Amino acid sequence: MLKLKLEALEHPSPDKLDYNDRKVFASTILWLEDQKIRSYKIEERGNLRKVDNLTVWEGAYMQYKNDLGMPKLESPLEELTWMLSYAIRLEFLDAPDNFKDINSQQFGQQQIKSKAPSIKNENFFDNMDFNHKDFIAGVRSLAQKLKVPHHPNHLIQLEAIARVVKERLSSSAKDRQPILGTPFPFERGNDKVSNDSALDYPVRILRLLQIQSLRELQTRINETIVAIQNMTANPKTDTKLGKVGR
Repeated sequence: MLKLKLEALEHPSPDKLDYNDRKVFASTILWLEDQKIRSYKIEERGNLRKVDNLTVWEGAYMQYKNDLGMPKLESPLEELTWMLSYAIRLEFLDAPDNFKDINSQQFGQQQIKSKAPSIKNENFFDNMDFNHKDFIAGVRSLAQKLKVPHHPNHLIQLEAIARVVKERLSSSAKDRQPILGTPFPFERGNDKVSNDSALDYPVRILRLLQIQSLRELQTRINETIVAIQNMTANPKTDTKLGKVGR
């Protein structure tokens, strides 16, 4: 898949790219920015060009990943794959008409014509650029109105917004009776959660969130058990299979 993406972007050596070689990896990222992504102005790419000084380049690369909105990934292969997919999407969005006539015959394969009726995809979100500056600004604005804390990755912040909407603004939440009374002072519990006093409070919060997640999981398990019981508790007898006598 990596080779196919490199070929789609017309990389000069898609067969010989060793992404485990950090200098080769750095050169590939620079090539993508210079030729395909072009997120930075030319004069802003100075540190990305320092592929011979990996200490400087690594710092520039960390900032570059944040600016592109790359999620946290584990390996150079995952990061490069994400970057190539991002570049391919930009290539398509820049000139979609260039790709509308592409079919399998152009790659030496026989075109397969399906007899099934064509289905036009009208999903609005399929054509949305989730890394566009206007989309990011909208997420930040909505988070501010809902008092959701800032996160450098706007997509993670959007997940937090969705959770707030589900828990507080959904139709089921509106019918929920408010909890009255004085909140339990969990920050003053007798148990010792952390030896570091600065970490004690956030660790207690994380523990409560974990308990909430486990309760939600238990609720879903109970609902699944009930659904299965409803299916199996009322079996239907097929009298045609009955046999009388020998």
